[in-house]
Amino acid sequence: MAEKTAPVTVAISRCVSPGAESRFEAWADRISEAAATFPGHLGSGHLRSPGTGCEHTIVYRFDSAEHLNAWQESDIRMRYIEESRELVQGEPRIEMVTGLEFWFSDPSRAGEARPKVWKQALLTWVGLYPTALLVAYTVGVLTASWPQPARSAVTTAVTVVLMTWIVMPQITRLFRKWLRPKAV
Repeated sequence: MAEKTAPVTVAISRCVSPGAESRFEAWADRISEAAATFPGHLGSGHLRSPGTGCEHTIVYRFDSAEHLNAWQESDIRMRYIEESRELVQGEPRIEMVTGLEFWFSDPSRAGEARPKVWKQALLTWVGLYPTALLVAYTVGVLTASWPQPARSAVTTAVTVVLMTWIVMPQITRLFRKWLRPKAV
């Protein structure tokens, strides 16, 4: 039986050169589209620093370290990195996480201690419980006549999407001071 691997998220932060912001944003869209063509790609995003800061962060998520490495070592990614050199200054800051801890990752605070595991577990439950109830009473009701495996597949997929892109970003923002009291 093959060993199951955990999803991997990598955040790469760069300082964009003054005047190159729009070209960098177009470049970020293109490299994210290229990453999406690779096996195991689960999603990507581009975050801009608040205010007038120069930092931009590109986040990639893959279903395994093996698939992430295939993307990281690909010729197409290397060409994009070479193309970006005229758009950025300094060296990239890279942060990689696996499992659910990526929900609590803050690329702007790379190098700082992660929130305590019990806080991560508690906030995951705070987000998961109402989300699971909401999905059960909406999607679960709509799929009630389906076979249990199909019903579970759909309801868990909807729950994961809601947790990853809607619920946990809001919860981690709301509880930011509590998660990292010394970092704020």
